[in-house]
Order: sequence, then structure tokens, then C-alpha cells
Amino acid sequence: MRPYSDQKSRRYKCSEIAFMFNLSKKSEYGVMALAYLSALEPGKLASVGEIAKHSDIPREHLAKILSELVKAGLAASNSGPTGGFRLAIPASQLSLADILNALEKRSGLIDCVSDEANCKMMDRCHIRTPMARVHKKVNQILEETMLEDLVAKYNV
Repeated sequence: MRPYSDQKSRRYKCSEIAFMFNLSKKSEYGVMALAYLSALEPGKLASVGEIAKHSDIPREHLAKILSELVKAGLAASNSGPTGGFRLAIPASQLSLADILNALEKRSGLIDCVSDEANCKMMDRCHIRTPMARVHKKVNQILEETMLEDLVAKYNV
């Protein structure tokens, strides 16, 4: 069975997986690639070219992203002519927080939430506390949302 065989021409649209804040293309592409890998039959591998073509992601950019996901332990790769990529963790155990933490350098909605020392306005700031609450809730949602949930929600 081909991944997404019920929707042969379906491609992910970045807006379909966007969250309440803008993700970098890198993270969007990473989520899309892992979603594709989650639809593979057990034991099957997908090449960079296959994932790139199906998800309409630039191949070179995707190769770098997949390399980072492998280093983070979220994807696994086999090299060689019959090699490719697969999930290293079941989609039911792989959270969006795991994916974003592997690909994003910035972890907060605003800098001071994740790095107080970097804020020059800490002594006169009135938004840090409410933004910290928003940050906490967003992180909770990302931690509770598994890749499997995202794939099921979009009928992939």
C-alpha cells in the first residue's frame, strides 16, 4: 500500500499543519516528512526524493532536515542504493514538541520566556507573566499532540 493511497494527488499544505504561531519552513517540512514516514508500511523505507516529491519539499533542504531528525533520534536511516528513512519512534509516541525541539533553536514565544538573562526589559515588563502562561499552554498542547494524532486528523 502506498502512503496516502486514498488521496493519490494529496499534498500537504503548510497552512494545514500550522499552529497558532508561525513555524519555520524547516519545522513544517520536518513534520510533513515524519508524517509521510508514519504512513509507510512496517519495514518500508522512503528515499529523500520520494518524500520530497510527494510533499513538494525542496530535496536538498529536506536532506538536511532528515539528517537533523536522525541525529535527534526521531528518524532512522539506512544508506546504500536500497536505503532510505523510517521513523525511529512510533508515531503514537512522537510528539510535536519532540519534533520542534529537534529542529528549532528558539523554544519560546518570546525570548524572555525561555531565556530570562537575554531580556533587557525584565524589570519593567508587563507581558512576561501572561506570555509565560501562553507559552506553557502551547508547550502542553505540543507535548500532548502525537504525530499519529496529526496524521489521523488530516486523514493522511
